[in-house]
Amino acid sequence: MSDLWMILVLLGVSIVLAVVVFNWWQEKKYRKDVEYRFSHTRTDVLDGELPGGHKAETGQKSAAADKHAVTEDVEGWMSEPRVRQSAKFEPEFTVNDSQKAKPATAQNPASPPLNKPAQETRPLQPKSTPAAFNAEPKQEPSISAPQQQTAQETSDSFSQPSAGLQVTDHAQAHDADQPPAQDTPEPAVSLPAFLHTAMDWVGVIDAPLGVMLAELEDLQAEARTFPHHASLWGQSSADAKWLDVLAMDSTALQSKIPLSQVVCSLQLADRGGPVDQETLKRFQKSMETLARALGLSVHWQGGYEPSLQAQEIDAFCIEVDKAVEFHVLANQGMFHATKLRGLAEACGLQLSAEGRFELFNNEGELEFSVRNYEGKPFSGEMLKTTVMTGVTFQLDIPTTSDSMQVFDRMVELARNMAASLSASLIDVNRKPIGDPQLDKIRQQLKNISNAMAAQGIVPGSSHAKRLFS
Repeated sequence: MSDLWMILVLLGVSIVLAVVVFNWWQEKKYRKDVEYRFSHTRTDVLDGELPGGHKAETGQKSAAADKHAVTEDVEGWMSEPRVRQSAKFEPEFTVNDSQKAKPATAQNPASPPLNKPAQETRPLQPKSTPAAFNAEPKQEPSISAPQQQTAQETSDSFSQPSAGLQVTDHAQAHDADQPPAQDTPEPAVSLPAFLHTAMDWVGVIDAPLGVMLAELEDLQAEARTFPHHASLWGQSSADAKWLDVLAMDSTALQSKIPLSQVVCSLQLADRGGPVDQETLKRFQKSMETLARALGLSVHWQGGYEPSLQAQEIDAFCIEVDKAVEFHVLANQGMFHATKLRGLAEACGLQLSAEGRFELFNNEGELEFSVRNYEGKPFSGEMLKTTVMTGVTFQLDIPTTSDSMQVFDRMVELARNMAASLSASLIDVNRKPIGDPQLDKIRQQLKNISNAMAAQGIVPGSSHAKRLFS
């Protein structure tokens, strides 16, 4: 064998080894990238420093370990849909041995949330405090005793995956010996069903002599400068029906309909975070100025400063804003997208404009969605020619009605699809999901749903969909 032949053989072997090593490196890099994008790292905040500089007490170490164990079991399926555009204020949390977490009490949707006392007064503008800031919240019949018991039993269990923290009650910062302010209760105010005083800052404009719908043109124009947050309603003097003034066009607004009451509101938080204080001040000033031009005044509902209410309802939303997420991943190699499309459409899923398969209930409400595991949106052309590694199932808990039943349907469909595609059901950490894990997920769904109901916001309701938008 000549030297040239030996050189060529060694060169060929080197090239083959180089290709094998390069492919291995690329595959490793790809897997790390996929795992990074689809994983959700969570740590128990009781193991370190709490927001506001507080430390977890040593007496709660064992409880914290139990909570961490529960969270560790379910963190592979839980994701957080919230996306923030900028940094937000984080409310201060306190944990101590002497103060035990109080169970959440079921409240009527018209009652202020988060156990805030109505007598605690914090005006938004101290020099010109609206009288309604000192008013007692409207008292309405509470929900039945069995519902209250359910809410109380589940509030403690819900605190486990969320580190068991309790929002600081700002009213307790005062000296305990100081007597509470004696406020004069206002009569109950009827509000449109669209509004919810736990998430909306509401101003009521009484018009005992009547005000014409056509006179609200300036109020409507100003409310429209607060997109996706403000609303304006008028109550007809004839039939007490609530009219959505903000949704009316110029022609409908010019009708001579007398109104006995006008209600303006500003939503205090959504998935982007709480409304900032400057927006609250501008809304208050503009509504009061325009009402004064009509010879009327605005009575603001709620017992404390709206900026604090915005921060607290936002903190509550962070605790419950979770989604169930898991993957159906091919055991070996890939599968054809055409087969996936056939299975999805046979189960009633529809391909959306956003490139996901979605399942809707009889009322047209979204139950859950299925997207490409690799992140690329589905399309008609792509589904004809592409081979895939897997799909991701996702259920948004706060905006889904009957999440327990929807979850069972999603699991059944995912299992059938996995069997047909020779795939496995795994979480975002690539761990298999079996019956024990599914039972724990169901328990967390129950805890989150009951925690929301205890605050008067039913999962899947119009209020929940607006709050978690």
